[in-house]
Amino acid sequence: MITEALMTGDVENLHAAFRVFTDATANLEREYRRLQIHARALNDELSEKNRALTESLARQRELEARALRQSRLAAMGEMAATLAHEVRNPLGATELFARLLLDEIRGNPRAEGLAEQISRSVADLDHLVSNILDFTRLPQPAFADVRLDRLLDEALLAAGALHDENYAIVRSVGAAVPWSADRGLIRQALVNLIRNAMEAMPAGGQIQVGAWSEGRIARISVADEGPGIESGQEDSIFGAFVTTKARGTGLGLAVARAAALSHGGALELVGAARGAHFVLSLPAQQSPAGLEDRS
Repeated sequence: MITEALMTGDVENLHAAFRVFTDATANLEREYRRLQIHARALNDELSEKNRALTESLARQRELEARALRQSRLAAMGEMAATLAHEVRNPLGATELFARLLLDEIRGNPRAEGLAEQISRSVADLDHLVSNILDFTRLPQPAFADVRLDRLLDEALLAAGALHDENYAIVRSVGAAVPWSADRGLIRQALVNLIRNAMEAMPAGGQIQVGAWSEGRIARISVADEGPGIESGQEDSIFGAFVTTKARGTGLGLAVARAAALSHGGALELVGAARGAHFVLSLPAQQSPAGLEDRS
């Protein structure tokens, strides 16, 4: 009996020891799983911090590269402005001499053609110089009363579209569109748009222009029948030095948009079945009298 009691006590002690061992093992497993979860969380946190650090370094390198580009562009802008001022004086003299030469050689078709080519080349250079100067300085509009229909005619004349038989100009303007704007800035913007339209159609074509008012917003439009703007380039074409032409400077649309923005307006590429259609919008700076609706 004593032996059986001892054996029973040993079994119970062994069972108790097994229970303690089992409980300890379960506790260890739970702690191990907890440590695993914590380790994964720490690893994820470390990965996220490494990713953030990598992005931060990449961003820093991008900002440094951008600052370097901006510094170079600023230096180039100063140099370009200086050169443009220096070039403009002899350019004006060359244009004057070309006109005088034309008067002297009237009746000689070959000589007239050569002199006209000189005059056109001078006009192209003067247009380039104007765009460089306009791009390198922030436009500060001097508002004055203007007639937008007349301003559009001046731009057509300055761009050479009125005297080029390859281009048919279709005008759609109000009888009179009085407004307040900086004549020089808007004229240069329109010259750029019209020249772009002509260059989009080197063999000639129709250019549609318009000027009208919509309440307190004035609109001026220029549309051509060229190949138009490729899909995906609708916004990038307004950036500086962005051009789709083989010999373009990429400043024309950038300068035109800057002129519009300086007036609190906008320059937009609108949908067209054919070619490119740009609309320059100018909000009223004052209450203009006698605004005409589009006719």
